[in-house]
Amino acid sequence: MPKPVSSAARAAGRSTQQPAPSSVRPPRPAVIYFFGALGGILFGYETGVIAGALSFIQKTPGFPPSAVITGMLVGGIAAGAVFGALTAGRLADRFGRRPVIFVIGLVYIVGSLACATAPGNGWLIGARVFLGLAVGGSSSLVPVYLSEMAPARARGRLAGLNQLMIVTGLLLGYLTNLALSGTGDWRLMLGSGAVPAVVLIAGLKLLPESPRWLVLNGREDEARTLLAGTRPLDEAERDIAAIKEVTAHSSGHGSGLGSGRRELLARWVRPAVVIGIGIPILTQYTGLNIVTYYAPTIFESLGLPHKNALHFTIVLGTVKVVSVMIGLQLIDRLGRRFLFLAGSAAMTLSMAWMAYEASRGDQMSAGSMLAAMSVMFVSYSLSWGPVNWVVLGEIFPLRIRGAAMGMACMISWLATLGITFGFPVMRDAWGLTNTMIFFVGGNVLGFLFCRFFVHETRGRTLEEIEEDLHARYERKRQPQKAPVENGSLA
Repeated sequence: MPKPVSSAARAAGRSTQQPAPSSVRPPRPAVIYFFGALGGILFGYETGVIAGALSFIQKTPGFPPSAVITGMLVGGIAAGAVFGALTAGRLADRFGRRPVIFVIGLVYIVGSLACATAPGNGWLIGARVFLGLAVGGSSSLVPVYLSEMAPARARGRLAGLNQLMIVTGLLLGYLTNLALSGTGDWRLMLGSGAVPAVVLIAGLKLLPESPRWLVLNGREDEARTLLAGTRPLDEAERDIAAIKEVTAHSSGHGSGLGSGRRELLARWVRPAVVIGIGIPILTQYTGLNIVTYYAPTIFESLGLPHKNALHFTIVLGTVKVVSVMIGLQLIDRLGRRFLFLAGSAAMTLSMAWMAYEASRGDQMSAGSMLAAMSVMFVSYSLSWGPVNWVVLGEIFPLRIRGAAMGMACMISWLATLGITFGFPVMRDAWGLTNTMIFFVGGNVLGFLFCRFFVHETRGRTLEEIEEDLHARYERKRQPQKAPVENGSLA
């Protein structure tokens, strides 16, 4: 059985070694975390702005509406994100996190402008798919980068900044929809996504490479300097020692750069892979995204004017941002697993409430439906919203973290594609009430999955989490020998 990482970390902590001279000058931690999470704003904006633009697109000559076209316009982002997530993760493992973030920024700019100049549905769907490459890349890379930069004691809060940026971007998309609703200029709505992408590229020179990637690629002095800029020196030395030890241990299991696919199939990684597959699917099965993407059209289908529906989305977006800010303070206090379980229970009740209101037809209370959606947003934003990204960013071994996160995000976007494309079809075929009951079942499954498969990672370093995978595997490999007394089985 491997020795615990903590022993090496404690030994390093007693060292008086000073950081070796390095040309790297780490920026302030706040700068690192802001620009590191900025991709989340783009992610949220591009997935949210379509909600208010959809009605205006469908009224434009040359853009005939249908349930299938609506699903493709909304789901196009998810279709591209499937490939973006998988590709970005593998490239980040090979070339580093920072160069891939630069490419993602460029794709955001080109994709946003392509959406703004679309002459018809075909072009617009293609541009949304292309834009999805960047959204998928952001979803896989930002949580990994933030997790690798953050100290263990605050990793939940700092890595969760990704979700705060996502919901902030979502609210900005809703606000843009409302601001331009008077003109109905959906082209400007979609094209304005290029602005934060320009900010991301401009700020990239302030963003250092991941210290864990640097150690893995033989650039230990640079990594030590960067870590010393974001945490006390003794903690930085412990982290360096732990990263080196777990890297050496992984090498002993036959892993290495470029071996991501084989390593993902390794038995010792299997518990992390189960979580990395289950959590993304169940996150989409909560039904949160049918509210995120389709809130205006849901309200309109229930008889509200479009302008009022947009005002309601602003309320929902604001509720979500405030809730995530509160949730980030709870991740490192209450733990990941507790928040998963509590969130699933609350979302089950809120989705059932929404289904009840939808079943009332003309007697539905718009205020009650808004309240139910708000409870859904609060529940998700305090729990699954930030926690799922934090957990996915910390459960995988270092050598395959980018590729594994890419796999998890690919699965997440496949699930998102199924939900976003399928919702208009499900609503037309089953009715809104039965569709929402379907998602009630999803939240029940989410509760059961987290109850039996998710382990708590609060307060543990990434290296300790990885060593726990090794330890559990080694325990299972040991033969189960029954005790023997007096020559017979006890």
